Amino acid sequence: MKEQSDHIILIIDDDADVRNTLGELLADEGYTVVTAVHGLDALAKLRQDGQPKPCVILLDLMMPVMTGAEFYAEQQRDPYLAPIPVVIISADGNVQQKAAAYGGVYLAKPLRIETVLDAIERHRNLPSALG
Repeated sequence: MKEQSDHIILIIDDDADVRNTLGELLADEGYTVVTAVHGLDALAKLRQDGQPKPCVILLDLMMPVMTGAEFYAEQQRDPYLAPIPVVIISADGNVQQKAAAYGGVYLAKPLRIETVLDAIERHRNLPSALG
């Protein structure tokens, strides 16, 4: 990926309903949405040549193959990807405590589109929401 785009959102969630519904709602708000089914899939998309970086990553924690925590750790080791703000989205009852390890930026499922849009607006122009 080349430069960052303030209109691209990456949704990383293994639940197809969450990816599709959230993606459609964000597209209706004018965002370009890229989705990934787990962390490894997301890293492959983020590292694809010629693609702009997203302005925000919406990251589920509980996923197969590569969890949200594993993805976040790998993202932070990559100086090119580390500045992308991450908002944790999770149905985990302990998401607030777990999100503290990621800078405390989280949204509990079920999601409300207004809350998601507010989080995106607050974090998309930051050099790093979690740094």
